[in-house]
Parts: sequence; C-alpha cells; structure tokens
Amino acid sequence: MTKKSTKNYLRIFAFLMFLLPVSAFAQTTPNVYLCGTGTVKLTPSFTGYTPVAGDKIIWTVDGTAQSAVTYNVAADAIFNVPASLAAGTHTYSVQVQPADANLCPSDASDNTVIEKLPTPLITVAAPGSVYCTDQTASTVFTASKDASITLPTGVTMTYLWSATLGGTAVTDITTLGAASASGDTFTLKAGVAPGAYVFTATGSYATGGVQIVPATTCTATASKAITVTVKPGKATIAVAP
Repeated sequence: MTKKSTKNYLRIFAFLMFLLPVSAFAQTTPNVYLCGTGTVKLTPSFTGYTPVAGDKIIWTVDGTAQSAVTYNVAADAIFNVPASLAAGTHTYSVQVQPADANLCPSDASDNTVIEKLPTPLITVAAPGSVYCTDQTASTVFTASKDASITLPTGVTMTYLWSATLGGTAVTDITTLGAASASGDTFTLKAGVAPGAYVFTATGSYATGGVQIVPATTCTATASKAITVTVKPGKATIAVAP
C-alpha cells in the first residue's frame, strides 16, 4: 500500500468518525447502581434558565420520550426511578420546552446512566461434609455467585465469612482458618476441634467506587454445614504371655 493510499484511508476514517452521533461516545460507566427495591430521584437544572409555570418537562428514558409534564412546582421536574426497574442498563435525559413561544426549547441533557443489578445470589461449596480432626488442614470452602445471574462489566462479588459451632457464633473465625485475599475462599486450619459447624459466606457487590443504592441490604448469604469428628488415637499393643 502506498503512502498516498494510506493517507486517503485515514481521511475517510476521520470523516466517518465525524459522522458518528455524539451518543456513540456516550459514557457507559453508570452514575449509580440500583439493587433490589432501591430507587433514586433525578433532579435536572437548566443552564441559564429556571423553569416557570406552564413549561413542559420532557424526560427520555432508554431512548423513548415520555409524556410531557406541565411544570408548576419544582417537584414536577423530578423523575422518580421506579423500584420495579428491570435489571440492566438504563439511560435518562431531559429537556424543557418553555411556555413562552418566544423562547427556544433546550437541548436534551447528557444521559444519566443507571444500572439495575440482579438480585444477588451466591453458593458455598466444600469437598465434603464430615471430617476427622486430622483432615481439616487445607479443607477449602469456596463462595461464588450463582450461575443464574450475570454481572455487568466492572461489578464483582466480595465475601465475608462467619461460622457457628453447635449453634453458637464463633467470635473469632481466624481460630478456625483464614479467608483468601479475594475473600472467595476460606481454608480451615489443622486440628479443628470436633463439633457441628456451619460456615456462612455473605456476598455483596463491589462496584469500583460507584454508589450502589441501597448498599447495606444488597447482600446474599449461603452456608455449608460440616461435622468434625474425633479420630481415635493410634493403638499400642501390649504383649503378655
């Protein structure tokens, strides 16, 4: 390919990029994540203009213009994102059409992006359910998101571990083992005392610093019960005539 041909291709590419709509370069990182029945209010402000009675506020949701709302009080401009929002990515923009026919309607705002997360669901697995005291070393519990849910790019699960022994909470779980740096596994120590244990992982979403609403209740738990049994000591043999 000659240098002249290369330059021509570059010019064509640049021209085609110029033709792309601004929306093609719009942000994809959400402004906020919603979970469960979480909801938010979207409150617009219009540069250089304050809505007055009779103006029309028009929201566009996921590319579809909604019915115009006649402005009378400030609350009329607010869009309440419903708690029933379906999981997935949603976009919101707004414009105002002044009641004064001598004024022009505003341009639509940039999109606000809201990501509704699926209801969290996790599982906990272990290689067995019954162990002798000398078998607990390196026994690993693994927590993971359930295969039925798909997380958007940039969202992961984090886990916290707890345990009970005979129905009583273990105050310091590090006496039983240690969680991995990522938190998705918990490895037992050697010589765990005999008893009936339940190990529980609590999973929550990690969103890279983007706000999640509500953060405190957007969790899931899963448990694995095991029994650690006494292993008889090594026998000695007495010899008698």
